[in-house]
Amino acid sequence: MNFVFICIDTLRYDHLSCNGNEWIRTPNFEAFAREAVVFDNSYAGSFPTIPHRTDTITGRFGRPLHPWQPLAFDAVTLPRVLGEAGWATALICDTPHLINGGHAFDFPFHAWHFERGNEVDRHLLDDRDDYYKSLRGPWPASKTYLQYMRNNRYRSLEEEWPSPRTFKMAGDFVEMCKNRDKFFFWVDTFDPHEPWDPPEHYVRMYDDTDCCGEHPLMGWEPMQSLTPEQLRHEKAHYAGEVTMVDRHLGRFLERLADSGRDKDTVVIITCDHGTNLGSHGVLHKSQPIYDQVGHLVMMVRMPGVKPGRRAGIVQPADTMPTILDLAGLDIPESCQGRSFADMIKGEKDECRDVAVSGGAINPNAPRAMLTVQDKRWCFIDHTDPANRQLYNKQNDPEEEHNIIAEHPEQAERLHQAAIDFLKNHEAHESIIRWFETSEKGDTSTYQQIPPRPDGYHVYWQDILGG
Repeated sequence: MNFVFICIDTLRYDHLSCNGNEWIRTPNFEAFAREAVVFDNSYAGSFPTIPHRTDTITGRFGRPLHPWQPLAFDAVTLPRVLGEAGWATALICDTPHLINGGHAFDFPFHAWHFERGNEVDRHLLDDRDDYYKSLRGPWPASKTYLQYMRNNRYRSLEEEWPSPRTFKMAGDFVEMCKNRDKFFFWVDTFDPHEPWDPPEHYVRMYDDTDCCGEHPLMGWEPMQSLTPEQLRHEKAHYAGEVTMVDRHLGRFLERLADSGRDKDTVVIITCDHGTNLGSHGVLHKSQPIYDQVGHLVMMVRMPGVKPGRRAGIVQPADTMPTILDLAGLDIPESCQGRSFADMIKGEKDECRDVAVSGGAINPNAPRAMLTVQDKRWCFIDHTDPANRQLYNKQNDPEEEHNIIAEHPEQAERLHQAAIDFLKNHEAHESIIRWFETSEKGDTSTYQQIPPRPDGYHVYWQDILGG
């Protein structure tokens, strides 16, 4: 059995037609869902980009959640275990964080291919800084924005956008490996992450007005600076990116079918998180993690398995043990995740009682929070009890009405689930105490991030501003 694992950055669960969306065109996601097992309760673990992928590639949550840091060279990873068992493994990506700055996600694979130019990728340099400054608009522009404009100043055709190039290269890998006995391809595309700047014909599908004049809206603007018309236009840009990803995902799946390898390949389509798009007064992803950000796409198409929908809760750390289970391999003791292979096959209904999501807890921060949820309730746990929130997802899917005062027993139950999660995932005793009592205690022996090599720093600090 072969495996193609597709991770799509910043894809909102409720922005796909197969999940009930009625205004965004996603025919290829919908066609895939009709042939797949669709998980309706898949939720983020470690947040955001790199922490999520660390959960996925190691089958672990971290201590208790992964911080943003490079993948350890000695980590027991999914591609390493598969590779040692005879699978040919490859990473095909345009997500810059996996490769740039020594993040080392290429290290466990036999081969890797990186499509350049996304966001903070230090790809191109030229002498037109005055031109980039003129595009800043009325909002403060970051070095990231200027670098992105440098990277893509020569782009004009849809096929030159990063995600179309990535899906094309994934199809090329399938063709080049069509006679291999076993392969595992991890395809990782950054769209629809900001900047939301698909080719204009995709934007016009959803909003044919021009409300931003000479200054493009790309999703990096402060929420409070946007008029209602501009926010609508931002949503159209995001929807356009989703439709563009759908189109090129469909082309890749068509090439997989043309090769004949769809008959012996498990295809998994997922995402790392969603984004707010104005919900909760926020444009981008953020914490607390509400449904708009934490609810993940998870669809698995497996030859010989009847398609359908599953209500059981799963999380990213469950991916590694699941794939190894489907491959007939032993699951390493290092994995904290749980296989949901039996759920895919329809032999089991449940994997987890609750899902816990959040960013790595910083002992030097003034506060900490976690999102804990089951199929009905979403609880925002907080080190300050006054800031805890509870939502009934069945009656309030947008999670806008905090009803913790009406249901304190549900809040207490999920709060205890958060404490159990901390204790079971190597949380420092001071962190456990912080959530239990609101008193942090002595954190002097707690390291949120393990020691790094001398001189290491996150690579986007070196981006040249304009």
